[in-house]
Amino acid sequence: MRRNLAKIIATIGPSSLDRETIANMVRAGAEAFRINMSYGGTELWDKMVSAVAEAEKALGQQVALIADLEGPRLRLGDFQPVHVSVGDSVVFSYEPSEGIPLPHREFFETVSEGDQVLVGDGKVALIVEEVSGLRARLKAIREGVLEARKGVVISGKEIVAHAVTAKDRAALEYVAERPFSHVMVSYTRSPEQVELVRSILADHGRRDVRVFAKIETPTGVRRAKEIAQAADGLVVARGDLGMHFSLEEIPLVQKDLVMTARLQYKPVVLATEFLASMIEKHSPTRSEIVDIFEAVRLAVDALMLTGETAVGKNPVKVVQWMYRVITKAQQELTPQRPPATSQIYRLARGLVELVENLNTSLVIYSKSGRFAERASAFRPLKRYYVGVPDERVARAVRLLWASEPVVVGDFEYEEGLRRTSAAIEEEGLVVPGETLVEAAWSSRRGIYIIRVKNVLATS
Repeated sequence: MRRNLAKIIATIGPSSLDRETIANMVRAGAEAFRINMSYGGTELWDKMVSAVAEAEKALGQQVALIADLEGPRLRLGDFQPVHVSVGDSVVFSYEPSEGIPLPHREFFETVSEGDQVLVGDGKVALIVEEVSGLRARLKAIREGVLEARKGVVISGKEIVAHAVTAKDRAALEYVAERPFSHVMVSYTRSPEQVELVRSILADHGRRDVRVFAKIETPTGVRRAKEIAQAADGLVVARGDLGMHFSLEEIPLVQKDLVMTARLQYKPVVLATEFLASMIEKHSPTRSEIVDIFEAVRLAVDALMLTGETAVGKNPVKVVQWMYRVITKAQQELTPQRPPATSQIYRLARGLVELVENLNTSLVIYSKSGRFAERASAFRPLKRYYVGVPDERVARAVRLLWASEPVVVGDFEYEEGLRRTSAAIEEEGLVVPGETLVEAAWSSRRGIYIIRVKNVLATS
């Protein structure tokens, strides 16, 4: 399998809903898979989860499995696609029997004459001409195709909705019973929203699932620091941000959000439209290559592919291109490191710098994976090995910058370290004569281990 410092997340969809395609994407460099809970239900999700599990078994390794909640997003109902040209009139109606169905009362309670409405990440733009009760007439100002289940945004307005919808609660119950490692909370506007999702998972016995907040709205951007403190990581969702901010603002918003996460020592994911042209084509555009390159230079933990692997013509080739560009972008990379503000983070930063000064490999043992998160926060410039007790922790660790989880079992820290080093030596990942830095710590238990050892030749 091909491995880089920044990780690749691939979204599963009709183009990638089988074990062989998923396994080939892993071989090409993908280390995490996203299931978009906005589409389908338990029957479809089960097929996706099973396909990932079968690929894991075939390859002998775990990948991160991510559930992306729909969140309080407005979406069109079910109907046959409708092509609209500039100047065409369409009707959005709460009642499915008239016009384009939009089953959200809050839309009609919020929208006003003259508002601009964007559909499907802005692919279709319309101006509201008239609002009457639960019905609105709009005129197209950007040609495109209106399709079922596409998102709807009123430009410049945020619609107040439940922080966790009934559909999301049902999805979280589903997640708790399957081997998901991460949940992405869509349209996060407050730290309380994150805590509510965390508490629902905890009520179902899944305190181990990492909760990532997706920042997609002006309120989310404004409160990003508070949200990052509550969450296990941030997702910069550029598609929806692009419907609330002018396009020229997005690079600055992206950079600020990435730095907000990194200064909080939290993992950060960049999402959407990295290789959108490859949904139809076999090679990317030059501007897409530059976009990926600059994203890696920001030292994000992961880059997320959406439609490219879900509905694109060649999902494996998309991952190959993403891996290829990340590899090039990492050359001579010198990422900024956040200041260490406490003892535990000073230890983590010092450990990463020690490994670099010795030009050696890092091996750690972590029962929960939290130690790995602290090490990754300081952006090691070489893949490091994380011994973990079980597959659940391995999946959680897999998404972190530069991490390579190794399942060795649940042991005390000294034994866990010994078994982790032995495992990578047996796999030939380190060779006799090489120096290793071994580390483990648990502030709760008062255990701090950092040592340098030489790999000895076996007799």
